[in-house]
Amino acid sequence: MTGQEPEPIRGAISLEQRPDSLTYSVYEAIKQAILDGRLAADTRVTEAALARQLVVSKTPVREALLRLKEIGLVEADGPKGGRIVRPSFNRLRDAYEVREALEAISARAAAERGDRTLLLAARQKAEATVEAADAGDLEQYQRADEAFHRLLAEAGANERLARLIDDTNVLAGVLRQRDTPEMGASPVCARRHVAIADAVLAGEADEAFRLMATHVREVREAVLAPMVERGQGAAPR
Repeated sequence: MTGQEPEPIRGAISLEQRPDSLTYSVYEAIKQAILDGRLAADTRVTEAALARQLVVSKTPVREALLRLKEIGLVEADGPKGGRIVRPSFNRLRDAYEVREALEAISARAAAERGDRTLLLAARQKAEATVEAADAGDLEQYQRADEAFHRLLAEAGANERLARLIDDTNVLAGVLRQRDTPEMGASPVCARRHVAIADAVLAGEADEAFRLMATHVREVREAVLAPMVERGQGAAPR
């Protein structure tokens, strides 16, 4: 009910730094709290409560919550509050299906008109995912993986598409790490990154599209497998 007080937060949320964009800092703090469970699934959050905990005004909290609602990590629950989304097989599946469509198109665009500097940077990040996966370094793998996909989206030279990809990847990434933490650094996925980067650099647009679509589909199936095993959904077809 919208009149209820927010549920207690599991651990304090704080701002590590205050950059030029306070809204972005607040957004990152709340997103991280969702990811690590300090803001548990189905927790009700309000502008006032979060503003007090973060020691900021309500305005950046309101803007951050709006962004998180747009992405899909927070559901509306009253005019000034929201509720952290629950684990859901369908929500995670849908995010990856949207990601597959968007990123495949973006990879094609990057191959057709991508800035070579960005493409070379993406190739370096692809190699970094291989090194991290082979070393079993999940944290470094995740950072390089995120950078690889972000650079390819930027190289597609379509700001609207890049923004949609970023939103979808944030949703898929947070839900994946929160709800299916069994996933580790994958050498197979890392080598897919290199193959995609090579196709894009070579200007092979159709091959880049195919490889990216296949890559995201394989990740989706691996991410959903633990939920299928727990009886939370049906295996992807």
